[in-house]
Amino acid sequence: MLSLKSAGASSTSRLSRLREEYLIDELDYEEYAVGSSGDGTRADRTRPVPIWLCVFLVVSYIFGGAFLFSEWENWPFLDSAYFCFITLTTIGFGDFVPAQRVKDNAEVSIALCSLYLLFGIALLAMSFNLVQEEVISSVKSVAKRLGIIKEEEDEEDD
Repeated sequence: MLSLKSAGASSTSRLSRLREEYLIDELDYEEYAVGSSGDGTRADRTRPVPIWLCVFLVVSYIFGGAFLFSEWENWPFLDSAYFCFITLTTIGFGDFVPAQRVKDNAEVSIALCSLYLLFGIALLAMSFNLVQEEVISSVKSVAKRLGIIKEEEDEEDD
C-alpha cells in the first residue's frame, strides 16, 4: 500500500482535494435528503401537484381522444367523448367499438386505439394517485388543526 510520505506532496494535495470533494458531496446529499428547512418533514422534500392540473390533463386527454375518434371513426364528437370516458375509466359498455365500420386499415386503427388507451389509463391512474395524496394531506392537516390526530401519529405514518 502506498503511504502518504512516499507519495510526495502532490499526492497529499490530491488526497486532500478528494476528501474535500467527498465532504462537499456528502453535505449536498444531506441537504437534499433533509430538505431546505432542516426538519426532515415530507412537505420540504416534495411539492404537491395541483388538483386542477390533474383534472385539466385528464379532461384534455379525453377531449383530444374524442376529436381523434370523431375523425377516425366518423362518430359524432359527443359519442367519441363518451367512448373515451367509458373506455378510459374501464367501464366499457361495448356500445361503441373502434374499427367496426372501417374495412381498410382496421389493424392500424386498433393499434392506434390501443396506444391511446394504454397511455390514457396510465395517465388516469397517475392523476388519481396524485389527487388522492393531496386529499389525504389536506384531510390530515385539517384533522391536526381540529385536534383529532396528534403530530406524532402523523410522523409515524410517513
